[in-house]
Amino acid sequence: MVQKVLRGRGKLGRLQEMMDHFGVTRPMVVASERGQKCLPGMDVYFSDFHPNPDFADCVKGAEVFRAAGCDGLISLGGGSAMDTAKGIKAVVMAATPEDALASRLGEDEGVPHIAVPTTAGSGAEATSTAVLFVEGRKVSLRHGALLPQAVVLDGALLDTLPDLQRKSCAMDALCQGIEAYWSPGATGDGQVQAYLAMLGVLDNLRAYLAGDRDAQNAMLYAAYDSGRAVEQNRTTAAHALSYPITQHLGIPHGQACMLVLPILWDHAVNTESALPILMETADRMRLGSEYMGSRLLRGMMIDLGLEVTQMPEDSVLDAIVDDVDLNRVQHHIEPLTKEQIRRIYRRAFTPAQGKDRQVCEDLWKYYGK
Repeated sequence: MVQKVLRGRGKLGRLQEMMDHFGVTRPMVVASERGQKCLPGMDVYFSDFHPNPDFADCVKGAEVFRAAGCDGLISLGGGSAMDTAKGIKAVVMAATPEDALASRLGEDEGVPHIAVPTTAGSGAEATSTAVLFVEGRKVSLRHGALLPQAVVLDGALLDTLPDLQRKSCAMDALCQGIEAYWSPGATGDGQVQAYLAMLGVLDNLRAYLAGDRDAQNAMLYAAYDSGRAVEQNRTTAAHALSYPITQHLGIPHGQACMLVLPILWDHAVNTESALPILMETADRMRLGSEYMGSRLLRGMMIDLGLEVTQMPEDSVLDAIVDDVDLNRVQHHIEPLTKEQIRRIYRRAFTPAQGKDRQVCEDLWKYYGK
């Protein structure tokens, strides 16, 4: 399916045109109470979902959808809203909630989904996957019918985004770009989208955080490209290791991803089989050496104030390590043991010091100049 995409500031004003195109007359808007203010006047809203959406939220949403006689979905927000909407559609399409959980969906019952991201990060608007939780366990629903039929990329919706959310979401998009580029078995088309995502973030981050509206639009497009990249090529260990950090420490998802990704890069640079793709990734990021990648990213985290300066207690670290989905870690550029994962976490929670810290800061300070 080819998505219908509207790009540009103010394009949310053409939402009715998009609804008419897909024959939606009574949509359910999946959005936080704050997000609902962007779409006043709709008849049916659903905001009863968690920041880390639970499958039970989707079951409740499907009940509201059916009871209200809705014929389409509009998700407005970050990845949580969009994944909840995908989960709701899965439950509506499946014979039972258990079938939905197993991604056993029936024929598409004509439930168009229009995704409207209000953050530049997750890229969920471009994927056919919904990341949900069941009794604290992360599950992924994946089915072609879950790809939103349409996307509205309106940079104006980022105008009031809090600073921390801007930073963390940007880190998510950048991580997705890097992981999708070096992902084993990556397709050429996916790597093109990953390349656009990486440079879109790297080239616009400073101006975006300074309030430049053109950079704001570019960041939203880069996040969309990152979603298209992972839809084809998947993420690797950084995302797998990030989820337990968020679950146990409450650190935002994108920040958690970028805490571990530079350490994973540094670890893999000594693995002969991983070296060619690291060299290629560094080259695409306009770096002179594969050894610069991890330091550039750590320098960025220092500059953004996103380092974590306190090591978790041993019991918490044990729980974080135990909760890593080792099946997802297998889809990485090198094999990782549980003990290696523990060491990677320890390094991620240890700030760079002395000369190494200065090198990291300088690489980011002069990047692109």
